[in-house]
Amino acid sequence: MTGPTRLSVVRTGSRSRVHRTAGHLTARIMEQDAHGARVGLLATQALLLSGDDVRIEVDVAPGAWLDIVETTGTVAYEGDAPSSWAIDATVGDEAILTWAGKPFVVSDGIATHRDTRIRLHGTGRILMQEKIVLGRAGQTGGDLTTSLNATDDTGPVQVEHLDLARQTRSMPGILGNLRSMDTVTALGWSPEPPGEPEAGTTGPGETYFRLDRAGAVLRWIGIGRFRDRLCDLAFDAWCEKAIHGHRSRSHLAARRPGHAETLIGAPRRWAGDRSHDREDGWSR
Repeated sequence: MTGPTRLSVVRTGSRSRVHRTAGHLTARIMEQDAHGARVGLLATQALLLSGDDVRIEVDVAPGAWLDIVETTGTVAYEGDAPSSWAIDATVGDEAILTWAGKPFVVSDGIATHRDTRIRLHGTGRILMQEKIVLGRAGQTGGDLTTSLNATDDTGPVQVEHLDLARQTRSMPGILGNLRSMDTVTALGWSPEPPGEPEAGTTGPGETYFRLDRAGAVLRWIGIGRFRDRLCDLAFDAWCEKAIHGHRSRSHLAARRPGHAETLIGAPRRWAGDRSHDREDGWSR
């Protein structure tokens, strides 16, 4: 049985400490300074197969920043046994976690579950993007359930459970023929979208939700591939604002890779990565 992927970052006076333990996924450092790091997540084996239980545990220490980039999308392949993808994240006081998710594709003939648990402390912030695609090309997609449980020192910030099983989403007023969903979630502060959400020809369009407490959600639902014009733009804009002040001056001028860019063709050695770093150890 494969253990969880663990990733933590601690702020130091000269160079942050990043601790990595590989599971179904492994982390590669792309950029690093005294306050935090940007890391890329790569699969260590074929994912997501029938019966797979992928677990990712993240801990951002007080005052640190961590920017996670999924380098490729994930396909939940068909099979008799259900599969799952679980994220458990803790963000300390004055810390920030940003996570740019790639499409999670649910194939025909599979039941899969995505579970996200978040704990914010003090003035900690988190920004996550989740892209869901129901079915590969020519498919309608299998059964999917997703859950989000986010709390802070006071109590629940956001609790959500979505049942996107085939029978449920075919009911009137649910999804119908819509197959794609893009969600950007900010917790710990309430940023405004950089543009006006509007309905389009690819579906109902984007909807902006301001949470009762500090937080905001921007969600697009549509058909086919992602054609929303606001979610990627909002994630990039909110990410820059959120990380600002957590990064050293020498890195503030460095441009964060946008959604239009790809890691394919990048140098084999990641910026900031060192050949002597151990996969399960401290990177200094």
